[in-house]
Amino acid sequence: MFVLLLVAGTARADWRAELSPPEPGGFPPLRPVKLEYQCGWGALMAGRVEAEFSRPGADTCELEATADTTGLARALWRLDATHEARGNLLTLKPLTVRQQEVYRAQTVRTELDFDGKGVARLRESTTDKNPARRKRYDFPNLYDLQTALLYVRSQKLTTGAVYRIVVYPATAPYLATVTVLGREEIKVKAGSYPAIKLDLRLQKVTEDMTLAPHGKFKRGTAWLSDDADRLPLRMNAQIFVGSVWVELAKAE
Repeated sequence: MFVLLLVAGTARADWRAELSPPEPGGFPPLRPVKLEYQCGWGALMAGRVEAEFSRPGADTCELEATADTTGLARALWRLDATHEARGNLLTLKPLTVRQQEVYRAQTVRTELDFDGKGVARLRESTTDKNPARRKRYDFPNLYDLQTALLYVRSQKLTTGAVYRIVVYPATAPYLATVTVLGREEIKVKAGSYPAIKLDLRLQKVTEDMTLAPHGKFKRGTAWLSDDADRLPLRMNAQIFVGSVWVELAKAE
């Protein structure tokens, strides 16, 4: 029995030993930019995203984004969302996230406050009967969505390279595994670009530090522009409702 417990404990720790070093790579930081994206569900246009990345201080980066469903997709699933995130531009570690999701029957607000040990989370819904309680998750070198992207784009991104980080986007931690598949030309609404093609896998980190399949996200493929900006150009993902995509429509 002792041997079985020891083997199980070792297996749980293996994935943590394979995490990528937390230090940012040497690629220059992203310059301030405004981006517009179109979102789709199969062949159906389903939504839009507007995002603005800024650098208000020498060591601070901020992302402000809005998103909403459109057309037929909105009739099926109404969503209006805002997302505000602050991070450290030098370490590429998150500081705060403030997010609001307005659905047809409820509004959900999420607050994330990161520190060196982990994250404190408050998530409340207008349908909850009891007041929301702040919860704590401790794990070193967590990333939110903004800093996870900034961390990956900062690396060398040579073909075949693999990066593993733990991302806490809203309510739970996930192991994100990013593999560089190669370079190719890609055409999106914003234009044609040389691009870096990436494979993305997500696994949920459970309370006992084992890995479990993501309940909704199966796998994804993403492209970054292969230039001085390394902007997100497109992402295709297989999720629980089928195939969805996000594509760059405009960059300023």
